[in-house]
Amino acid sequence: MTKPYDTIVVGAGIAGLGVGAILTREAGQKVLVLDRFPKFGGRMMSYDGYPSAGWRVEIGLHMIELGEKSTCNALNERVGKKVAWAPFSDTVDIWNGEKFVSVAELVPMTREDKAAFRDLMQKIAMLSDAEIEAWDDRSLAEWLHENVPQAPVRELFTDLGMIMTTIPHAINMAAGEVLYIARENLLKTRQALQASYPRDGMEGVTRGLAEVIREGGGEIRLNCDVQEVGVADGRAAGVRVPAQKHIYQEEYRIFETELLTAERVVCALPIYKLSQILDFNPVTSPLPRWWVKRITDIQHEITGLIGFMIGLKEPVVDPRKKCFFSALKTRHAGFPFQAFPASNFSEHVAPAGKQVIHTDLVCEHAEASDKFMRQRLLKRHWEDLKDMFPGIEAKTEWRLPYYVDGCDGLARQPGLVGNFKPGLKAPGIPNLYFAGDTYRGRGLAINSAAQSGMLCADLILKELKGK
Repeated sequence: MTKPYDTIVVGAGIAGLGVGAILTREAGQKVLVLDRFPKFGGRMMSYDGYPSAGWRVEIGLHMIELGEKSTCNALNERVGKKVAWAPFSDTVDIWNGEKFVSVAELVPMTREDKAAFRDLMQKIAMLSDAEIEAWDDRSLAEWLHENVPQAPVRELFTDLGMIMTTIPHAINMAAGEVLYIARENLLKTRQALQASYPRDGMEGVTRGLAEVIREGGGEIRLNCDVQEVGVADGRAAGVRVPAQKHIYQEEYRIFETELLTAERVVCALPIYKLSQILDFNPVTSPLPRWWVKRITDIQHEITGLIGFMIGLKEPVVDPRKKCFFSALKTRHAGFPFQAFPASNFSEHVAPAGKQVIHTDLVCEHAEASDKFMRQRLLKRHWEDLKDMFPGIEAKTEWRLPYYVDGCDGLARQPGLVGNFKPGLKAPGIPNLYFAGDTYRGRGLAINSAAQSGMLCADLILKELKGK
């Protein structure tokens, strides 16, 4: 048994690193962060030098809502770190089946419609938290039906909601989450949706958090596949990790383990991974049956991404254009689509004169988790890209296919956002906590995870002060 830590965090994504950095800086805690991957960052990992020097790729398509005014930037500032940001995206261009057009061009509007849309934005900017929370279990379609009589205005706001939620139909979008995201953007930027990109890529958002932990005497242990959260006498005792390397291939392994002990444990991995480190057997689990059932019932209510990171010998998008591309439904694949030229925002992700473009299809867990479906969708996705970006095939120097199952945490559907998300503390185990985008927290993807990490850290700090 090793020397105890104050807090062990399982998962080195932005939520786990955020909890660890805050507890290190504000409470002087000795923190251990564990992750099964060889790099920290979780779904925000960056890889330099692929396939050769000068290129940088990431897992999934990432722009960060609100940029320097975002929650993830506030998390970094809270622990004394600075993130370098590119300017906000100038436009969101939508594919209309033949070409990319602005959101305004996609939905023709009269002068009266435009005035009604401006009035709607003012109304949303003035909503209170309570008014937004009242719509967490109801759809955007219902909210629009009750509040927006003009059909073009409803259609335009639905298009914005699709970009926010990666859900194509308003009846499936949680109104509360769309309204919250729109309100925060309107109050901070006077636009319904603004996004930016870190000049150092996603690692530029997480690197400083890792530095705080290490500078404060903590440890980040990578390539460490936590096997179990140990629970004894109604408390989390620590985590069990492999005691030695295993010669068998993964499907044959059963590790001998050692227990790393701590005063508390934070599970900063998504709910669909919890059953890998917590006993969910209703007969033997230390957690209440109702809680296990709730997590099991919603664990696959997630969205996925299937796409390409593409390195181009020469640009297919004007290098001066800072934009985000989207489509409600593509012709070949038949799914919502997203893309953006990362190298137009940061000079650090591609060699001079070349371009990196991130692309994806937005799909459900059923498609993202099926390798045969992924391959079929990738082929159709490439056909869509050839239509959308003429010449892309001839200009491609390399392309890297990828998928992410659970790209934005829980799907932003009615009853799965706000206070309906799983809480930050395990019922019945007073020193076991949770953090990440599948737990309590609001905002788009990375910001939701960052907010959850700060809320979890604040909960622990409050309990420490009460002792």
